Amino acid sequence: MRTGSFVALVTPFTPLGTIDFPAVARLLAFHEAAGTTGVVLAGTNGEGVSLSGPEKRELVEFAIQHAGGLDVVCGLATCSLTEAVWLSRRAYEAGAIASLAMPPFYFKGATEQGIEAWFRALLEGSALPCILYNFPQNIGFALSSNLASRLFETEHVVGIKDSSGDKSSLGTYLEAAKPFGKQVFVGDERLILDCLRGGGSGTVSGLANSYPRLVSRLANEGTEELQHVADEAYAAIKKHPQPAVHKHVLACRGLPGGSLRAPLVELDDALKREVSMFVETFGWE
Repeated sequence: MRTGSFVALVTPFTPLGTIDFPAVARLLAFHEAAGTTGVVLAGTNGEGVSLSGPEKRELVEFAIQHAGGLDVVCGLATCSLTEAVWLSRRAYEAGAIASLAMPPFYFKGATEQGIEAWFRALLEGSALPCILYNFPQNIGFALSSNLASRLFETEHVVGIKDSSGDKSSLGTYLEAAKPFGKQVFVGDERLILDCLRGGGSGTVSGLANSYPRLVSRLANEGTEELQHVADEAYAAIKKHPQPAVHKHVLACRGLPGGSLRAPLVELDDALKREVSMFVETFGWE
């Protein structure tokens, strides 16, 4: 795994709801030119839970063929262990560098022991390196640092993405990863500088959809000045529904963000005007 900025890439859809592959190719070129290290496909901003297993496989295979110098990570985004193992194998065969695996969501009765068993079965079922994904706001389950440490002992776990937005939580993962030489990526862009100062590797960023050059520079240069600028972008963009807001920002620049899949919808006209005004004045294209 290289360090820097990995974009949690939006998935552009056609008006008929199919993946717009020419648009994917344009977005990949856009990110490579902006200095992005790699792309995470079919994650939260990529509407991964709305994609079928075969669609994710096709998206990963296409992206690898058109990635240029970008690394490609496959988001698994599924509760199904069978599908997670199957997709992880297909991504490995296609040439992805890693998977991004969240704990199985929905199961309110799941225990830490059960979550660990799920991950270990995934890791035993595929040779693809795995990045753990902590996103308790959406998943309903937080990966404890103890569980992360036990999984860090396994060869195929290469690191963790923490999207909790909690600085202390990020700190516990940074400390847990050090003895094993694992990487820590932060999902909350307000904490990129903290992550880097704690020995982390960078970010897997939704904001990078809208401002890839800014996020890439911050993840690679780690200056307070760039963190302040990113905080401004975060405040203006992240208060709106994602990934709809990122798709509108891309449209403002003449890039194909594409449609969304139900149950997600586009920003209403008032919000589009607000976001468009910010894009026009903020810069960082």
